[in-house]
Amino acid sequence: MANPRPLTRLLKMRQQLYAMGDPTPEFLEYTRDFGLDHKAIQAHAGIFAVVLASAGRDNNGLPIFNFDTEGVPTAVIEAILFDENREPFVCDIVSWTLADPKSVATALGANEGAAVLGAFNMPQRGRTRLWVHPTPLAWLQAKCEGCVPLKEEGARYWLNRAGGPFAVGGLEEGRWLRDLLGPHSADHSIFVAVKRREWAA
Repeated sequence: MANPRPLTRLLKMRQQLYAMGDPTPEFLEYTRDFGLDHKAIQAHAGIFAVVLASAGRDNNGLPIFNFDTEGVPTAVIEAILFDENREPFVCDIVSWTLADPKSVATALGANEGAAVLGAFNMPQRGRTRLWVHPTPLAWLQAKCEGCVPLKEEGARYWLNRAGGPFAVGGLEEGRWLRDLLGPHSADHSIFVAVKRREWAA
């Protein structure tokens, strides 16, 4: 049975997000500067917005974020999963500050909610390569193709269940993904795109 506290927090934060109204100037500038296709994002992900937020900790001392009118400009997007009937539902809200796309936090923290973005792209691919992006921003720039690991343990489960081959954008990302996959990394091919050439890791 699901823990009701995270679900209550998620519902409250989604209501806050929906009540924020029209896109902000920061949102319009951010999407323009990074070449984000808002229609593609809407088709494949949840609500995407730029808001004011601050970092926090849950009752276990794990990092989360909160909407905060005294906070810093922060990108947020709903994380989507599918139930057993292939119906989509929002399982978390993912955030990162505009100043640092690697500063990822979620509404529900490390022990709850989303372990990856783009989980719907992972199963039933056959031998099609799955792009694994290092940040949510990179995933949005790729029009939500592939996935983004958010939490190490949960992402390792999702990736190993999905299976390779995987694709990444550089050698450093290839090493990062190999380490993330852990002992099962040898079971999967990782293709690294390097200046239009590909290397199998």
